[in-house]
Amino acid sequence: MVNNNKAEVCAQYQLAGSVDELCQADSRYRPAAAGVGAWLDEMSMDALNHLNEQAKSIFYRKGVTFTVYSDAQNIERMIPFDIIPRIIDFEEWQHIEAGCRQRITALNAFLHDIYHDQRIIKAGIVPPDYIYASGCYEPWMVGIELERPIYAHISGIDLIRDERGQFCVLEDNLRTPSGVSYMLESRHISEALLSEVFYHSPVLEVSDYPQRLKACLASATSKFDPQIVILTPGRFNSAYYEHAFLAHEMGVPLVHGYDLVVEDAKVYLQSIRGKVQVDVIYRRLDDDFIDPLGFREDSALGVTGLMSAYRAGNVVVVNALGTGVADDKSLYPFVPDMIEFYLGESAILPNIKTYQCRKPDELSYVLDHLDKLVVKETQGSGGYGMLIGPQASADEIAAYRQRLLANPSGFIAQPTISLSTCPTAVDNSIAPRHVDLRPFILSHGDGTVDIVPGGLTRVAMVEGSLVVNSSQGGGIKDTWVVAPTLDRKDSADSLSPARAPYSDYLNHYSRTQGLQDSPIDRSDIILLLSTANYLIWLGRYSERLCHYDSLMRQLINHELDQHRMVHLIWHLGFDVDLKLPSPAMQQQLIYELEQKKIPSTIAAIESNVQDAKGVIGNDTAELYNLIKRLAHAGEYRAATLQLNACNAAMSEEHELVTCFWQLGRHFEQLERMVLLNDTAITISQEFLYWIDKLPKNTRWQELTRLANQLIQSQERYDFNKINRAFSDILQEGM
Repeated sequence: MVNNNKAEVCAQYQLAGSVDELCQADSRYRPAAAGVGAWLDEMSMDALNHLNEQAKSIFYRKGVTFTVYSDAQNIERMIPFDIIPRIIDFEEWQHIEAGCRQRITALNAFLHDIYHDQRIIKAGIVPPDYIYASGCYEPWMVGIELERPIYAHISGIDLIRDERGQFCVLEDNLRTPSGVSYMLESRHISEALLSEVFYHSPVLEVSDYPQRLKACLASATSKFDPQIVILTPGRFNSAYYEHAFLAHEMGVPLVHGYDLVVEDAKVYLQSIRGKVQVDVIYRRLDDDFIDPLGFREDSALGVTGLMSAYRAGNVVVVNALGTGVADDKSLYPFVPDMIEFYLGESAILPNIKTYQCRKPDELSYVLDHLDKLVVKETQGSGGYGMLIGPQASADEIAAYRQRLLANPSGFIAQPTISLSTCPTAVDNSIAPRHVDLRPFILSHGDGTVDIVPGGLTRVAMVEGSLVVNSSQGGGIKDTWVVAPTLDRKDSADSLSPARAPYSDYLNHYSRTQGLQDSPIDRSDIILLLSTANYLIWLGRYSERLCHYDSLMRQLINHELDQHRMVHLIWHLGFDVDLKLPSPAMQQQLIYELEQKKIPSTIAAIESNVQDAKGVIGNDTAELYNLIKRLAHAGEYRAATLQLNACNAAMSEEHELVTCFWQLGRHFEQLERMVLLNDTAITISQEFLYWIDKLPKNTRWQELTRLANQLIQSQERYDFNKINRAFSDILQEGM
């Protein structure tokens, strides 16, 4: 039932059959959620909607998006967000934490075992065909000794609360789990928009996750101060925002496959100062694409020869290859047995009853009860390929029946569980919406496990829906793990936030997990050659857009005569008929600029910003994101004016980032002056100024000689020499 006035939320709100995260069965707020409940009672619906709109605006400015592969017309979407946080009591969190730690420890033991002694197979606990038939099992990993015997360093375990209020494991994510950037951005929203209630609540911190992650990655090798990189499939991947976000927050390079080369069984990244050996690769692409020599030969995303370096022990790949077999849904039913076998313990977090369709008797039951079950592909993810029987039509059930009969071993089935609910602002009211929880678990090389207190709460924004995946229309909420409060007087009037009750808890993590106490040092970044190339082109297109805007103003104000227009059209390659009379030529040039050149230049700016996101600051990226949004709305003049703010921000970035961007701007000006046969002495000198800031004792110094030569001669062939030299150096990194 929805609540329109929001006074006495719990009394009007309960959803039959589901446990609620805010309200108890007696219509009182849960003790840990009392502060949020009191805040909700005081809020008007208009104020709550306004907060959600502000949150949406923040996500919009930051470009917090995901990709929907099934929708060709709407590839990039803003993830829905709800301002009302999900509250977890500290004691409940300790239970969750213990269960996740136990589960991932057993799963890592299982992975090491199946690629070595295979004790669990010999003991008859897990049938061998379940393992060998998994598409994620990698036979060549058998016998490979990892420097630190951890396979899944980074994992996410999806939890639900069932009708009895018990937390259960829905599925394990051990390959390339995503969503941690949404967790962190959601917390930033709470801190910004709910500051009064947030800072007077004992909420455990999640903001140090990037430091925790970096410490975990470093623990994967015995090398001191290892060189870490994040390997991304690129900006068209659904989680690219997260890849760039984590790279920037950790201060490590965000690399594509073409940024890495393998020589003598070692991996090197190609930087502006030369090759740098890589020790740890946090890969965000699947096994099949990681090395075209070892896996799919048509992969353009991976690193040729990477597996030779991996087998030689010269690089650590996180998560390890072959890890996905442990989160195959057909092996999910055996995890409690794994915990018993490897740890001698009972599972703290239970599984959900699961029917294995490869078993004839269980398949028969599933086929007879398709309208009551949830059926999933064993290799599925993201909510794709599921059947939710109670919500499916007769035709959908019939079609799914044929899929099951054609490949029974590719499916599992589970009872339809009414997930717990959270109050959510929808349709100018508060209504219950189903949620799950993904805690993020970091397994260190020494066997310790670190879990950031909170995780990602995903919410099914559609009424009655049990599918929380963002790819299926789900949204997110901030997750507050609330520690016990101290008995103190006038706590609401205290000048300091209510953080004291769990300070020892945080200090415990600092001591036991080896977390870095100081913030990430970004004073000396490693700039990839490819990123330098993107920055140069970002500078070039930025300068080009400014020039086009200047031309537009001159044309509109009739400041260009026919001779000057012909000169510009001829030398800069505009698609305008030179035989037209002056007024018609002017109109055609305006059309060429407005409809073709300016939109394509803005698109090129956006493309290069995306590819350089790992080194551009968050505030600067926000400013560029607004250019894209304005352009999508057809506001090209406003987008061009926004470029002034972007240029000012780029001037304040890291000196190397600014240098290459400025090189691009000045090179664009220099090329235009050369093409137009204008005097280029001043701009040549400014170009030389930025060339002199490039790394010394590298190939870049050749540009200094060529720039001086151009200043002396002002001849086009000397400019062409610089152009070729520039291109040759940068192409080494592409």
